[in-house]
Amino acid sequence: MAFLDFVVNWVNDPTSERSLVLFGQAGTGKSSIAHEIARRFDKMHRLTSSFIFLRKEQSEGEAYHLFTTLARDLSDRYPSFKAALGRVIKDNSALRLRTRDYPTLFKFLILEPLKDLHIVGPILVVIDALDESGDVTGGNGLHKFLAKNLSRLPSNFRVLITSRPEDAIVSALVGAPSVRIKSMNDHELAAKTHCDILAFLRTRLHSDELNIYCDALATKAEGLFQWAAVACEYILEPPEFFDFSRIKCIEHLLKLTADHRRPDPLDELYEEVLKGYFRHQGARHLFRFVMGQLITAFEPLSILSLIALLQHAADDSDPESVLRMLRRLSSLLSNVNSSDQNLPIVPLHTSFRDFLTNKEKSGDFYVDLRHSHRYLTHSCLGLVLHELRFNICNLESSYLANNDVQDLKSRIAEHISPALLYACRFWDDHLKHLNFETDLFRKLRTFFQEKFLFWLEALSLTSNVDLASAACSALNVWLSSGEGVSIIVDSMRKANN
Repeated sequence: MAFLDFVVNWVNDPTSERSLVLFGQAGTGKSSIAHEIARRFDKMHRLTSSFIFLRKEQSEGEAYHLFTTLARDLSDRYPSFKAALGRVIKDNSALRLRTRDYPTLFKFLILEPLKDLHIVGPILVVIDALDESGDVTGGNGLHKFLAKNLSRLPSNFRVLITSRPEDAIVSALVGAPSVRIKSMNDHELAAKTHCDILAFLRTRLHSDELNIYCDALATKAEGLFQWAAVACEYILEPPEFFDFSRIKCIEHLLKLTADHRRPDPLDELYEEVLKGYFRHQGARHLFRFVMGQLITAFEPLSILSLIALLQHAADDSDPESVLRMLRRLSSLLSNVNSSDQNLPIVPLHTSFRDFLTNKEKSGDFYVDLRHSHRYLTHSCLGLVLHELRFNICNLESSYLANNDVQDLKSRIAEHISPALLYACRFWDDHLKHLNFETDLFRKLRTFFQEKFLFWLEALSLTSNVDLASAACSALNVWLSSGEGVSIIVDSMRKANN
């Protein structure tokens, strides 16, 4: 692959710029290149850190995780860095309070521990989808900070960044010191993209019966790797409702014609695939309901966490039906066919989320994020009301600090499921997107009357107690909206009577 070879050569060249930015529109293959580079160098034990930004409505403020993740990964790979980092942060209260200040994090978590260390060979860091970081509009956004400060890293660092070519990011990174820019429509490299896609199709559709169609499918892909990837999975796993054969799937894909209302050829492909898999309205309702939870969640949910939350949603959903539905979407979602149901489920491409959340594009498959926030709020509150209890980790003594409980991590893993932890951390973030509702108010009243102290305990045990204040503030704003105040006053009057 032309672009892949170019990036490999850049990583291995000791005279290269510290950073390489790949700009490209949705589906052009920049994320595929980033993931393949990460996979290859990880296999050679040369990948230090890989960070993928996932689009979330409240992702602003979450970009600071880039620095904490990089510090953790450097510590895991280099014991000398871990020791130096420990010395730096030992007496630094700002870092213990989880500062979100980029200069502070970069200085104390990255630069200071690296100052006196001499690590041989390239240190590769992959940052995928910078445009999804949620902090690219402000005057001090992450993109501007990286543009000014990546050159301060040691000369053996190589930072690969991918992004859509948004004006703010392009203007910040073009011309930045020690940053090289490459566009996915680069004339010299893009000329070979068709050949790369054709080679990919011939590898995936390797039987003689299917291989004869690869040239036509590569032309239909119009240079979009994502189109080819989704098409291959669709062909290899035909929809059961229409009794499609693999050849029939190919014929349908080749008949797709660009619609003037859909300038992106991926949109028509997504619609074709979903119509094939979900023929009836009941199946489409379940698809919208489940996909809404997945793309609205503030952290990727695993199958087990999704099922646990759905059992408390304001909607009937059969776990077996959910599992069957997810297994049909392996071309669009990660890990849905894995035997490990603790792995995160995320859309394999941002364009699929964009398609689902645009009503004009997705039609009957449109996902209303506001409805999804409502379902997840009910799910989170229902789960904490059902599972939170006194001394949830069965600690023998309340006089020991958390740090002094030697087996605390194993106790947390046993008694606080990822789904329950998600509910404890994010119920208020989903609530922010809703107006006042009486049924939610009743759940919240029960929560604060019966589970509040247990919630604080769970947050404390998992080092998340600092979230409690923000959650209470968000609740206060929500209670003040709409009819909230009058309903609360009326409720208090009835209680006193």
